[in-house]
Formats: sequence, C-alpha cells, structure tokens
Amino acid sequence: MRREIMKKIGIYLFLGMLTLAAIKPVFSQPTIELDKIFVTVSRMVQYENKLAGNITIIGQEDIAASNAQTIPELLEEAEGVHVVNFSTSKTATVDLRGFGDAASRNVLVLINDRILNTVDISSPDLLQIPLSAVERIEIIRGAGSVLYGDRAVGGVVNIITKKGQGLLKGRIGTHYGSYDHRGIDMEVSGSKNKLSYFFYSNYDDDHGYRENSDVLRKDFDTRLGYEVGEKLSVDADYSFHEDHYGLPGGLSGTNLSNLGPRASTTRDDFAASRDNNLKLGFSLTPDLEDIYVGNLVLDLYLRDRDVFDSFAPNFNTSRGIRTTGATGKYIYDHEVFGKEVHFVSGLDFYDTENDIFGSGSNTDDLTITKTDLGLYSFGEYEAITDVFVNGGVRYYKAEYTFSQRNGVAVDEKQKPDDLVYVGGLKYEYGPGSNVHASVQKTFRFPATDEWYSSFSGTLNTDLQEQKGIQYEVGVKQNVFDITELNITPYLLLNEHEIFFDPSTFSNSNYDKTRRAGVEVGQETDLLKLLRIDFLDKLSLATNYTFQKPEFVGGPNDGKIIPAVPKQLVNARLLTHCLKHYDFSISGSYVGSQFATNDVSNTGAKNEPYFTLDTKIGYRLTNFEIYGEVNNVFDQSYSTILIGTGPQLFYPAPGRNFNVGMNIKF
Repeated sequence: MRREIMKKIGIYLFLGMLTLAAIKPVFSQPTIELDKIFVTVSRMVQYENKLAGNITIIGQEDIAASNAQTIPELLEEAEGVHVVNFSTSKTATVDLRGFGDAASRNVLVLINDRILNTVDISSPDLLQIPLSAVERIEIIRGAGSVLYGDRAVGGVVNIITKKGQGLLKGRIGTHYGSYDHRGIDMEVSGSKNKLSYFFYSNYDDDHGYRENSDVLRKDFDTRLGYEVGEKLSVDADYSFHEDHYGLPGGLSGTNLSNLGPRASTTRDDFAASRDNNLKLGFSLTPDLEDIYVGNLVLDLYLRDRDVFDSFAPNFNTSRGIRTTGATGKYIYDHEVFGKEVHFVSGLDFYDTENDIFGSGSNTDDLTITKTDLGLYSFGEYEAITDVFVNGGVRYYKAEYTFSQRNGVAVDEKQKPDDLVYVGGLKYEYGPGSNVHASVQKTFRFPATDEWYSSFSGTLNTDLQEQKGIQYEVGVKQNVFDITELNITPYLLLNEHEIFFDPSTFSNSNYDKTRRAGVEVGQETDLLKLLRIDFLDKLSLATNYTFQKPEFVGGPNDGKIIPAVPKQLVNARLLTHCLKHYDFSISGSYVGSQFATNDVSNTGAKNEPYFTLDTKIGYRLTNFEIYGEVNNVFDQSYSTILIGTGPQLFYPAPGRNFNVGMNIKF
C-alpha cells in the first residue's frame, strides 16, 4: 500500500510538472539576444536557433543534471527517443520515429561525424563512447537521407566529444553504485599556442542487476587539434574500447514466477569486443584577397573492430570488421547581397570488410565486403527577408560482395543505387522562432546479414531496397526568452520496409508502412517567472511524443508495428541553489507496446511503465560530490517483450543508487 501511495504521489508530481509547463508566460520584457549554440547536424557549423528542424541538443548542463552513466541512459530522456535493452547497457538500441525491432538499421549514429553503425544488423555500440568524454549530442528526429545517406531514415544521432581549450586542467572521478557497480576515470585537457589537447581514460565494472549481466569496459580517448596557420587546421581523434559482458537472455512468465527477475537461464553466454578508431580532419579556408570563398573539409577514417560471442553449449562466432573511409565537403555560409546563403556539397566514401568465422558447432567461414559512395548537395537561401527556401539531393551507390568458403562455395555481388531529394521552406518570424515545412525522400539498403544468410549459405535476391517519403512541419517558438517551445507533426510513408519474418526465419519486405506522429517539447527558465533569492537556476523541461506506426496493405493491414510505444513522456526539474548545491528530479513514461514479431497484434502487450529518478550534488571550484537514486518507486518493468508464445521478458533494474565524486585541478 505504501509503495502504491508513493507511486501515485510521484505520478501526480510528474503531471503537475507537465501542467506547469503549459502555463504561458505573460510578463518579462522581450529579449532579442539569444545564446549562440553551434551545431553541426546540417554538416556545417550553424547557430542552433537558425535550423529549420526541431533539433534536440543535449549539452554539458543536461549531462551533469542527468542520472545517466552511459549514453543510452542519457538518450532515454530526450524528446522522441525510445531506448530498449536486453538487461545490459551494452545491448541498448536507440529508436527514432518508431521502427521497433529494425531501429538499429534505420537510425544512424555518428561520433564527430564518423559513422558508428556497422554493415550488419547489430546495433551501434554506444557503450564505446564514455559519457564523461562527451561535449554534446545532436539529435535529428526524422529523415536525414540527403545529408547522411544510408540508414538515416528515422533520424541521426551525432555525438561530439570534448576538445581542449584554455590552461592545463584535469579531473579524476570515481563512483560506486548498486550491484557492485564501480568505476574510475580521468581526463587532462587544455591548449597552448596553436595546439589543443584532450586525453581521457576510463575503467568501469558493472556486475549487473541480473545474473550474467555484468559488463566490464575500458576506454581511452584523445582529441588533438593544431592550427597550422590562419587558414588551415588539423584535428586528430583516436579512441580505443575494450569490453567483456554477459548475455543473461530473456525470461518467460514461468521463469519470472519461479526464479525471480534477477535470474538468468543463459548463465554461460557471453561476448567481448575491441574497437580502435582513428579520424584525421583537415579544414582549409582559402585566402582570396580577404574575399570569403567558403572552406574545404577533408576527413580520413580507420576502424578496426573485433567481436566474439559464445552461446551454450558450444556455438561461437568471431567477427573482424575493418573500415576505411574518406569524406570531403565544400561549405559556403555567408551573406550574398545582404541575403543569407548556407550551402554544403560533398562526397562520402567507405570501404568495409567483415570476416566471419565460426568455431565449435558454428561452421561459418565467409567474408562480406561493402563499398559506399555518396555525392550530395544541400543549400538554403534567404529568398525574401526572413523567408528561406532549402533543397538538396544525394546520389548513393553501394557494392556488396559475398564470399562463403564452407559447404557450398558462394561468390555473389549486389550493386544497389538510389537518388533522393529534400525540399522545404522556413519563415523566421522572431528571434529564435520559426515555422518550417519539408518533404524528403528516404532509402535504406539491406544490411549484409539481411541480404545474405550464413545459415543457408544463400543470397536472398528477392529482398528489395527500402524506400520512403517523409512530410514534416514544425514550429519553434521562443517566448520572451523564457520558454523555448517546439511542435513537430510528421508523416513517413515507406515501401518495401525490411523486417525479419519469424514465420520463415528470413528477412522480407512489408508491402507498405505508415508512421504518423507529433512531438512536443518545451524548456522554461522558471527564475524569469518566479523570484527566489536563494536559487541560482530553476528550469523545467518536458516533452511528449505520440506515434502511430502501422501496416498498409497485405495480411496485417491496419495493424500496429510491434515494439513501438504509442506514447513517450519525459520531464525534468533542475535547480542550482546557494551557489554550491544542485538538485534534479526527472520522470519518464513509456506506453504499452506489442511484443517484437507480433505483427498480427494478437499477443499480450508489454506493460507501460513510469520511472522517477533524482540526483543531488554539492560542488566547489575543484571538488564535487553527488548521489543518485534511480527508479525511486521500484517499478518492475521490461523495456522490450519478445515473441508471441512463450513471451520473453528482459527485466530492468529495480530501485538502485549511485554515488560519486570528482576532483579537479
């Protein structure tokens, strides 16, 4: 009874936060000067308030206020983002615009503009980027096919790591939490003359809420910058990640009743990975007698990734993925005859080789390669005062080779290509405020293990490329420099959407799908409404997402696409007080969803869940300490439900805590 009362109090508080957010500010003088937040989601550096889309920016203050220990946990709080995992943070998948089980192939994840997705169906490894090394995260909700190419159908997440600046400084931090979760990290950064530097190292050992859900990881990241001259700069970005983690598997309803939510029925399953990444960037601004002619950017990439997984009794797989890449772009971002012009044009090239070798009862022995080449242009022009037109086009071509050496030898090639476009309008009717509309074609080529089955040793030549078109409108409103409000309705229509068919154990194409929804978010500086002397900051951020993904035509016409919640709600109250104290409280609601693979909507749904987290901290100039409580009301839930009979649950942690401190020098 007490728990239910506490839960109700939490829900009422949560709803009260939402209600307060809806109150329109009616006083305070308008302010024209806005904070200048630079973002790169348009593949050129622009002010955030100038962008046509409603882009989510997660900055340093948001990271510090959050209870998140990893990037997936941080993204759970963002507008329109649904994160699922299989009882460990290592297995987290980010979903934008409701793609459910196929989210990992329809959401593109970048680190400093370098693609993190692999050529197969596995999810981008978000655990390889330590949260403490992140400067900010930029999220494009919705199609980004023209600017970013393959896989950017539901959206793009670009993670920007820290750069050194100013005098030499450093930090060493440690934390300890529930389930014997412990870690230590350190960083050193700064700049001297023309050189900037950032070094980071991390060791984290999480024994996990469930049996065999432990994750041990080690990281090293560095970013170096050098100004060769006034017109040329060089940037080097290197990261190393290594981990070893358990695979606790799913639990049936009977398992939950007999063994409890912390049990595992796959105690011997595990996996390990190692990832090396290097990026070299060059930025040149030509000097033409002080006349601006734009600038040129060239980035070179190397990635070496090894993955090993073992499933009882003796099914083992080793994967070695080697990627080289180069991207070049020309940017013109200036005024012409008093009108703003933003233009970018470039080339993307990636070459990936994936060697797969089985041992034990697994007889895999094959190599899959993929070469990508994309050419794109995108521009925005101020046609008349404060009215902008934009448009862009991309031609994208890929070549796959499949070479299998075990059993029946197979050597096959596929060479898909596509041409997509985007067009839109934007009207800036006030400082930091605009209304916009756009239409964009989308596409996705099949992942290597969607086109090719190592189990049958055959190429699925009937599998078609996924194509679609997105319609989006939106409003971004700055209210007296007190509240930032955004509303984005959208419609996404896909043909031949690729999915895994559990009835045939192969990948197939849906006839058509339709995704309609609306995203609403706001952030309010409450101290501009309320005068409270002992508070240095008091802000409230809330967001609400409604999404309805459904099948069109075929045997499941009108049915809801599974593994997608209809509603997502987040709210966070943040305060700094008495100069040294920080406090935040945040709540999240995730609506019910049909189980993965339940395309006919006949099985039981995954139940909705609500969680409440809180954090308190004390900070001085060179020292800070904090404490966190997650899932305050000890909600029992699973972020995902698989199958129609028997159904498998992946229990999430109950109430848990974390404490930590940072020493700066």
